[in-house]
Amino acid sequence: MNHSFTNEDLLEEALTHTSWAYENGGPHNERLEFLGDAVLQLCSTEILFERFPGEREGTLHSYRTQLVSTEHLATIARLWNLGERAKLGKGEQATGGRDKDRLLAGLFEAVLGAIYLDGGFSAAQATVQEVLQADLDRLPSLADPRATLHEWCQREHGGPPTYDVISEDGPPHDRTFGIAVSVKGTVLGEGRGRSKKAASVAAAQVATMSLGLSR
Repeated sequence: MNHSFTNEDLLEEALTHTSWAYENGGPHNERLEFLGDAVLQLCSTEILFERFPGEREGTLHSYRTQLVSTEHLATIARLWNLGERAKLGKGEQATGGRDKDRLLAGLFEAVLGAIYLDGGFSAAQATVQEVLQADLDRLPSLADPRATLHEWCQREHGGPPTYDVISEDGPPHDRTFGIAVSVKGTVLGEGRGRSKKAASVAAAQVATMSLGLSR
């Protein structure tokens, strides 16, 4: 995060989870998270609109979904060390809140909302451009590979692929799933993720790459 806050209170509020406020009093980050979500949607949409002038609405929507997914925002939050900097209640800390994807994604959105209030739309847009830059060139290959694999399986095998959970690791509040994707009994790829959705996307990505379907 390169933004230098003029109003440091905004950043402190953005990093204060509701669990802290309920235990200690004072403001929390829910309103900033609400604002940041809207700012992120607008900024990412404008960036994609300008970056991919030839793409249709459906493709742009798929790209934006990838960029603003909970898993992706949590990854950015980890790069910014937001989990470590956040104020969490004792109960939330005890259940591993500092590494929960949904909580981390909310922290990122709250901080973005704070940046918007502190520096205006241009500061927020610059921040979104910064954190998404590495992904923009890879977006065509990051568009949900499950759709590509589904179409291939229907065309080549006359039916959809099957996704099966093959492993579950970690404590209840921090599970990691392993999923295998197959068609007619033949495993095409395996993937792991912090949710079944993320693991299935990872498995489909492995499958599409091995089949030469990824661009």
